[in-house]
Amino acid sequence: MSLQCLSLFVLCVASALAAPADYSTVPPVAIVDSGNEKNQDGSYHFFYQSEDGTHREETAVVVDAGTENEHLEISGNYSYFDADGKEVVVNYKANDHGFVPEGGSIAKEISLAAKQASEAQYVPDTDYKKPPKF
Repeated sequence: MSLQCLSLFVLCVASALAAPADYSTVPPVAIVDSGNEKNQDGSYHFFYQSEDGTHREETAVVVDAGTENEHLEISGNYSYFDADGKEVVVNYKANDHGFVPEGGSIAKEISLAAKQASEAQYVPDTDYKKPPKF
């Protein structure tokens, strides 16, 4: 019985003293330039550039302001360098019809399908009835 207690005690102490693995081996990357602008109508623009060459920029404009169809049309891009040092650039657009990414790292089939889906004409369901409010 005492050997079992000693074994259990040693196991508990060893578990408590075991150092957690250090997963944060990549140092943080500094932002060298950034900016943002928010407008009262809901439109905006922002960008940032980091010291490793990564960047992102996005602009949104309000479309059909003041109507039930009011929405944002967003366009932007981002880039980064992959493990081989090759720059990856992605451009995108998003609106009331969906999100369309384009870039060398995105399969052409995906970009094409997203573009076709975003260009498809929306046909509302005329039989739809809003649920009652409680």
